[in-house]
Amino acid sequence: MSVLSLGKLLRPASAGLNAPACYLRRRQERALKRCCVATRSLVLSYDDGPAASLTPALLDLLASYGAKCTFFLLGKRAVEHPEVVDRLVAEGHELGCHGNQHVNAWEVSPSEAVRDLDEGYAAMARWMPPNATFRPPYGKLSVPTWLALRRRGARVGWWTVDSGDTWERMPSATEPVEAVRKAGGGVVLLHDFERVTERWGQVLEMTEALLKAARAEGWAVRQMRDVM
Repeated sequence: MSVLSLGKLLRPASAGLNAPACYLRRRQERALKRCCVATRSLVLSYDDGPAASLTPALLDLLASYGAKCTFFLLGKRAVEHPEVVDRLVAEGHELGCHGNQHVNAWEVSPSEAVRDLDEGYAAMARWMPPNATFRPPYGKLSVPTWLALRRRGARVGWWTVDSGDTWERMPSATEPVEAVRKAGGGVVLLHDFERVTERWGQVLEMTEALLKAARAEGWAVRQMRDVM
């Protein structure tokens, strides 16, 4: 066997190898969209936190609207800011697992991807059950991580609208609102990790714009578990 052929065999997971997981994602996303439209639901979901400053500011804003949302936490950040996670729980927000180190399951070995998933749940065991909903970092679900989640009895929490708050070109605060309005409801992907002040403020601005639109449009602000 040539070195090139061996390299292909040893290469980390790719879209081709994970076609079943890709199919599962598409099917689950379609079901998620249908449920959000049928129930006129807006779900605000936040990845990659918690952060020492942004997450508390976000919680203050959500509390002013009486909104309960879903936070997909990284284990490494949860253990750095346990008081913030305690507040998330105390205020009734839903917690999900986003892994421990934000590993892309398509760019590492299957064992490393599963290990990071397991380490994330272990790090956050005091705040969430072992079958809490999982959101794959970068949206990359591999067959091994999917099987690991099945063994846990954990579901995958996808999204239907990307707010764009991590894009190089930051969208206006109204763009996610228009996307949800056009769809008739949806699960919005946002992020609450600590960043430069401009991005920090934009997440808060997008959140408030979505909450105002929910009041105006009659959307029910729900959590992931309500639409899955």
